[in-house]
Amino acid sequence: MRLEATVPDSHGTAAIELAEELGLSRSQLIDEALTLFLKAVLEVRRGRRLVTVTPGSEEPACDMATPTLAALEWAQKPEKLLLSAKSAARMLQAAEASARPGARLREAARRHAR
Repeated sequence: MRLEATVPDSHGTAAIELAEELGLSRSQLIDEALTLFLKAVLEVRRGRRLVTVTPGSEEPACDMATPTLAALEWAQKPEKLLLSAKSAARMLQAAEASARPGARLREAARRHAR
């Protein structure tokens, strides 16, 4: 299967240099990267974390994470939020008392939406 992706120049350059250094084609390098990422996703879904470990040590040397892996980890641990009736009423009051957006904010929102 042929895939096409757009990556930052710095990552593209690093990938090309690494492929040359390891004697891999670009396709082989991407295959290796995808294999590792798929394994990482499977492990996070099992409730595990990826870390590097120094040989002879039991302590993790470095946590390995990406924004996607971190989001998956957080999604695995939903927590119920319990608010007292008093706190809920305070939140509702604060939301209702918030200031209406002014002309500058409305114009900025219009520019951003384009």
